Amino acid sequence: MDFTAIDFETATSDFTSICSMGWCIVRDNKIVSRKEVLVRPEPFEFNGYNIKIHGIRPEMVANKPTFAEYWDEIRPDIENQMVIAHNASFDVRVMCQTLQKYGIVLPDFTYMCTVKLSQKAYPELESHKLNNLCGALKINFNHHRAYDDAYACAMALLRIAEDYSMESFEDIEECFETTRGVVHPGMDFTAKKKHSHHKRKKITI
Repeated sequence: MDFTAIDFETATSDFTSICSMGWCIVRDNKIVSRKEVLVRPEPFEFNGYNIKIHGIRPEMVANKPTFAEYWDEIRPDIENQMVIAHNASFDVRVMCQTLQKYGIVLPDFTYMCTVKLSQKAYPELESHKLNNLCGALKINFNHHRAYDDAYACAMALLRIAEDYSMESFEDIEECFETTRGVVHPGMDFTAKKKHSHHKRKKITI
């Protein structure tokens, strides 16, 4: 299977406040590349709670490019690819809403979520959070670092495919009675919605 696993860390509860992206490229079931970029969010605000989670501080990204400036580097690994994320509804929204914020046309891609797949593959686990899932599968990584989270997500999917003897995403869809998500240029991700840390105090630099 060929796919790109992605992970984002955000500076605040706003989906468009990317401060880090990690992505892991898999070709023929082998990891061929792991990448990470630190990103300057706009507006340049940080939430103390988010900093506590991922450890990325304002001074670490103050002079980094924005996500729009990185996009030409990232796009070939996303466009027309199968994209995998642990809680894909979050990571896909973060990426697409940020692109639309900058007026960038969305790429075509399909996606699947390893949270949902792992719930079906390993229903006996009490929790399917990435750290708990990878602990059960003996996958070592540093949680909440985008570089490592993307790698862990990729490894989890490969392990699910191995454990269930699946060779394609069509096999996954059939085995788990699921369908892949689809993103295309005409979609709208700009609805004002925040993720769960929205009540924490922001730090404006």
